[in-house]
Amino acid sequence: MKSLRWSWPILLVALVFLVPFACYAMRPSRVIELCVLDKTVPYRNWYEHGSFFWILRHVGVVKADGSSYAPESDYLGAYPPSIPGDPPERTRDLTSADVARARLVYLADTYGVYREDLKSKDRMAAALERSPRLYGGLTLQEARAATEALDAGKTLVVEFNTLGSPTDDAARTTLETALGVRWTRWIGRYFSRLEDVSEVPQWMRNDYEREWGKPWRFSGPGYVLMQDDVHCEVLRVGFEVDNIGLTIERERPVDGHLEGAADGVPYPYWFDVVVDEAEARRMASFAWHLKDAGRERLRARGLPERFPAVTRRTPQHGGAAWYFAGDFADNPVDQRPVPFAGYLGFRYLVEGLKLAPSETAFFWRFYVPMIESILNDAGSSR
Repeated sequence: MKSLRWSWPILLVALVFLVPFACYAMRPSRVIELCVLDKTVPYRNWYEHGSFFWILRHVGVVKADGSSYAPESDYLGAYPPSIPGDPPERTRDLTSADVARARLVYLADTYGVYREDLKSKDRMAAALERSPRLYGGLTLQEARAATEALDAGKTLVVEFNTLGSPTDDAARTTLETALGVRWTRWIGRYFSRLEDVSEVPQWMRNDYEREWGKPWRFSGPGYVLMQDDVHCEVLRVGFEVDNIGLTIERERPVDGHLEGAADGVPYPYWFDVVVDEAEARRMASFAWHLKDAGRERLRARGLPERFPAVTRRTPQHGGAAWYFAGDFADNPVDQRPVPFAGYLGFRYLVEGLKLAPSETAFFWRFYVPMIESILNDAGSSR
């Protein structure tokens, strides 16, 4: 009897671990034909679309043949060589045929691969100064192909930097019309150490010094806003913005696609400032948390304190066009699978309990729930 009494706690602990594992192993798979475009792949790390593919594997989205989507091969764009530092071994643009085969078309990043980015070789570090482009930018033909997804009643998702340089004006205008947004040419990003020459791009420093006529002497955390190579604005934490200077907030009433996402999540990546047109619905916004000095700086630039983060346009003939005004799929996620049911909800709760802002909070508390909902839509619209 004594051994039986001690076996119950052991059995309970075993069930705590085995049941989530068994539920995950028995989860049903869903076939969703996807087309992902990522031209910013200088090395074999696949940062710009890797976290999206992690979600696909975790929730059981598979290809028509039943196999899992692989971030190393199941995308279009730049394919990195086996030797770090060499130029792409091949490239592949988006075509109308690719769109015709897919239910969801995701333009993850089109910035491209540049000569200086390859110089770090095994370190796989992006260059902090501009250099000649080897491959990149969305072409007009690709923009037209992407909009064909909407004409066929499919889902189109577009992220930050697809509208920006080096995409040309004709391709940008085509996408803006399809998405129902207009780019203001302003972009921005948070930096934890503005004095760090290994993190803040040199071209940012050059543009600031050119416009303001004084040296870059910032330190500590802050946000840098740029418009082309003409205007540069710096918002320092504690001086122009609060400790958490920029968050993402759902618009009211909250749309069903964002019901599982959280409000007030700090956003620490690249973003751009767009204007949403009447035919697009703003689903979530970036919100500045400003001090008086920061409010004056934005007002002087004609920049809003709240601007679109996620928009959705639904043409009358069906389909949905989403725009993410940030580098949403670029997340520091370990690509190894976690074979436990309930893991997404667990991470959502853990990130919400952290006292200090976490760089991973956006992924687990906003991006994952939203992408799950978009995938559900794409999978049911057959």
